[in-house]
Amino acid sequence: MKFLRKADTWKEISSISFMLFLFLLVIFTGIGKAKVFFYVAVITMIVFAVINKGKIINASFIVTPTFLIITAFLLYYSITNLWSDEPLNIFSTIKHSFYLLFFIYMVDYCIARYGRIKVHSAIFLGCFVLLSLTLYLVDKQNIFVYRLGGGFFAAPSNVIDLGGYFAIGIFSGLIIARESGRYWIYLPCALLFIGLMLTQSRGPLLSLIIALALALANYRNFQLKKIMYALIALLAIGIFFMLTSYGNEFAARLLSSYNQSFIRFGIWEHAIKETMIKPFFGWGFEQEIKFINSIGDPVTTTHSLYVGSFLKGGAVGICFLAALIVSALIHAYRKFKSGLGLESAVWIFSLLFYTTQGMFVVGGPAEMWVLFWLPLALVVSRSKTAI
Repeated sequence: MKFLRKADTWKEISSISFMLFLFLLVIFTGIGKAKVFFYVAVITMIVFAVINKGKIINASFIVTPTFLIITAFLLYYSITNLWSDEPLNIFSTIKHSFYLLFFIYMVDYCIARYGRIKVHSAIFLGCFVLLSLTLYLVDKQNIFVYRLGGGFFAAPSNVIDLGGYFAIGIFSGLIIARESGRYWIYLPCALLFIGLMLTQSRGPLLSLIIALALALANYRNFQLKKIMYALIALLAIGIFFMLTSYGNEFAARLLSSYNQSFIRFGIWEHAIKETMIKPFFGWGFEQEIKFINSIGDPVTTTHSLYVGSFLKGGAVGICFLAALIVSALIHAYRKFKSGLGLESAVWIFSLLFYTTQGMFVVGGPAEMWVLFWLPLALVVSRSKTAI
């Protein structure tokens, strides 16, 4: 058992476990067994640090300004538990904050250790497996009538989040194609796009289109091979709409966005009014709203990360969130200028996506790990890191 006494052994176990977790997180987000690999990664990295006499690999990353800002954001919202209805929840929130910091740290480390292709392959394969299982198990008779959901038991229960997962998979697929030159990956990306359309989720679709448009704004490396595969992918999407006439169904949902927007405006107005009672520090981490919207449905979430952050953390919390966003946007701009526009775009996508999504982003492994923290980790990760 001498190999267990070697620090590098534990480092290897930790990184492999984390890569498995990254793959399974997308497929089995809410299933506890998938989280085992994450806990193994945490424990084995701690063992590595102990054997390595307290020396942490990639230590320079955890003292960067952005990482410290993220830490401050998580710490502040953990502290807000103290003035909520359940102050003892602070211990759970601090634990989850540590997990999130470790998650961001390991994404950076694995990109440096294994390269962008392998990390994004884990994400892309996870998203594609999720799409395949969902399409296989969903009710085929109503697939073009009802929103794509209720198929695979481990898929996100909210079809908006499911659409967001498919969008994340598209970004990872495009990054793999860029890095490897295997442009046939545009074809499975087209299938992920069709899956996104079948969810009838307008938020993820519009966020994806805007983010990709920004990523392509500075694109100059046009090649015949890329154009051919891109055209084939677009043709496949076009054939899908022609054969199914699904475009009319989705167009109707897009047209209804105007009316739906007023429902959210009412929710946001109510949440902001509630926050103005305690404007500086907010109501605390556990706070939810109790509101009946304009169509008579009870609402407990703010349907916006930004309004939710204001409700829970007040003006101080918004300042911490703004610092986190701006710091990550600086990284996004640097990546954009260095030719990594897709990594920038995935963060823009997340920011747009959470404009109308209200679940707060601090917690155990769940949808927000894929839709908020993973894009953040990808954009703040460094291309070259000391191993």
